[in-house]
Amino acid sequence: MKESVNIEDLELARLCARGDENARKEMYIRYAGSLYAICIRYVGDRELARDLMHDSIIKIFDTIGRYKPSGTLKSWVSKVTVNLIIDHMRLSRRFDHVPLDSTLERIPAEPSAEEMKSVPKSEIMRLVGQLPETKRVIFNLFCIEGYSHKDISDMLGIKEKTSSSLLFKARAQLAEGVREYLRING
Repeated sequence: MKESVNIEDLELARLCARGDENARKEMYIRYAGSLYAICIRYVGDRELARDLMHDSIIKIFDTIGRYKPSGTLKSWVSKVTVNLIIDHMRLSRRFDHVPLDSTLERIPAEPSAEEMKSVPKSEIMRLVGQLPETKRVIFNLFCIEGYSHKDISDMLGIKEKTSSSLLFKARAQLAEGVREYLRING
């Protein structure tokens, strides 16, 4: 499904590309919160997330002239931010060694849709934030951003099978966390 382009988005992007300070302020006000949420979802550390959000705003201002109106401005700034986060993680060599994980002896069944409705979104996000870094990144890229395992393997420099395996383990770990939440709060 193609997102509709907001004419206001086009004008805001055009003004930002020209260096208009009021437009840049509006862009910051409009998107800083959601970009910070993306950053925290990937890195889990508030200070680093804040730094990456600010870096992504700078990158957005530097590259806003490349915005093509094939989608919303929000989707474009989100993609710029995700790419910046992945570049940061790759440069810090976080994906050079993906540890084998044998901590999951049994794989719990995923909770039903009905069970998931009773778990607050904040709890789901807390559980995602508790995933080990590589699993958290792959989960976010695949389940939230919609990238394929091929795309993820190219982005992170890992094998497709590794991406698939770590996603499976991340989902199993999340299912276990949801089951525990339901057991305690059910």
